[in-house]
Amino acid sequence: MKLSILSLGLFTGLLSAAEVTTEAAKISQVTVYADRAEVVRSIKLNLPVGEHSLIFDNLPNSTDMDGIKVEGRGDFTLIDIRTETIQTKEATNEKVRTLQAALQAQELKRQEIVAEEAQLAFRRSALDKIFNRLTSTGKESANPEMDPTKWQTFLAFQNEQWTELDRQSFVLADRREVVRKETDRLNRELTSARGAGQKVRQMARVHVDVHQTQEVELKLSYLVMGPSWHPTYDLRADTKAKTLSIGYHAEVRQFTGEDWHNVQLKLSTAQPSIAGREPQMNPWFLSKAEVVAFGGMAALTPATELDGVSDSKMRRLRMSNSLAKALPADKSMGEEVEKIQNKRAVKFEDAEITTGGTAATFTITRLSDIPSDNKVAKVSVTEAQFPSTFRYTCVPKLSPYVYLKTKAVNKTDFPFLPGPTAIFLDGAFVSNASLDLVPAGQEFWTYLGVDQSVSVERKEIGRREEVSGVFGTKTARTVIDQVFKVKNGKPTPIELVIWDQLPISNNADIKVVIEEPAYEKDTENLKLNESKFLEWRQELNPGEKRDVPFRFAIERPVDVTVIGL
Repeated sequence: MKLSILSLGLFTGLLSAAEVTTEAAKISQVTVYADRAEVVRSIKLNLPVGEHSLIFDNLPNSTDMDGIKVEGRGDFTLIDIRTETIQTKEATNEKVRTLQAALQAQELKRQEIVAEEAQLAFRRSALDKIFNRLTSTGKESANPEMDPTKWQTFLAFQNEQWTELDRQSFVLADRREVVRKETDRLNRELTSARGAGQKVRQMARVHVDVHQTQEVELKLSYLVMGPSWHPTYDLRADTKAKTLSIGYHAEVRQFTGEDWHNVQLKLSTAQPSIAGREPQMNPWFLSKAEVVAFGGMAALTPATELDGVSDSKMRRLRMSNSLAKALPADKSMGEEVEKIQNKRAVKFEDAEITTGGTAATFTITRLSDIPSDNKVAKVSVTEAQFPSTFRYTCVPKLSPYVYLKTKAVNKTDFPFLPGPTAIFLDGAFVSNASLDLVPAGQEFWTYLGVDQSVSVERKEIGRREEVSGVFGTKTARTVIDQVFKVKNGKPTPIELVIWDQLPISNNADIKVVIEEPAYEKDTENLKLNESKFLEWRQELNPGEKRDVPFRFAIERPVDVTVIGL
């Protein structure tokens, strides 16, 4: 019975508390995480003595209503916080209709492009048929006339037509990409606009007891799902000064339904996220083939299946995929150059960093504006310059390109999180890559893209079979002889590392012997790891050309067939 009386008394107190609206409350601070944000609304009020119910209305639909907190200053007591979900009618949204009409217009453009592509395909087919008719003999027709003048005229016509068809194909591809991007943008805005037409409204009632008439400051904080941030970097390497400059930026997105205007922005690394470098090799296995009978028929099969590496077709596919990943992406290179050049005119202002046990928080020193449009808002975190050393690396077996990378030490207090990079080498934009996680104070390598002035060509000189042994077991040897033709086209000396590999035997009867270069143990210039990846270090003078030989042999009894060569 006492419990009922206390509950009734509390309910009566809430009813008697004066309601105070908080339209003047402003979003003063936002801390963004990988997939959510903590938003703080602040307000100052002159409240008389007594109980008051402060109403914080129109909280985002994605608000975690169980995680609302209140803090403040003044002579008052916080009694409780109560949340409400109010049903509302969905108003007709003119913006939704406008966006839907714009999407229909983009769909019409897409259909026009499809029709034009079909016409181009028909014209290509017709041109092919004409050429085939003129260059082939029918069942009842004679050979085509071979007048050189007429042939020359026709071939010029054909080349002109093909060139024009290719040009139109490229134009249509560009138009298709523009339509795709615009359609994606409109769909994002339509999703945001539909979300703004709420069917429910979130509200929090903060019940306080003021003991003395005075100005009270209250801060209501709540978590909203959806906002995110990730790091991006500008890497500027100077090979003459031997320095590496890193511009550290953060790209922030949010579509919570409320704009963050003139807020103190904080970025938390509590949930960091992660990407290009030269292609990586897989271990190369050899297997002993054994005869297996299938219904009276015999076939050779590997004694052990190891990750499907014995399938040469799969191995080639994997290598080609690695090569594709290694090639620099230049699709949006022009756009990136323009963005970076525009941004370089802005002076950097370092954020403040606070480190905790497992994460760090970056406080952006200037107030920020992040509208609720799901578009990227870029803010600067810090800029730093480090002394660095440079090295060229290549994997000629997988890629014809030579990659430049640089080594430095992160001497800032900021951890570099994994993220994409825009790379500038000696003042010129060269490519996009990525930066791995680099804690404060740690040494790191970062990749600077392809350098066309340094080349390494891998050539297989020959592959020969040998048999040794007169009495007893004879040994068969397959000798694979290769050479790397290296050229330093730069006016300065360079350090170059070449990567290749030896096959790995998984059978005691099969042995792999490296003949050249001579190897006994790891040295500064030649290393061999447990995956049998070889690393050569070469010092090249300006303009120097050099042949680097590579030869190894695979030994086994003559009656053993090797799978994987």
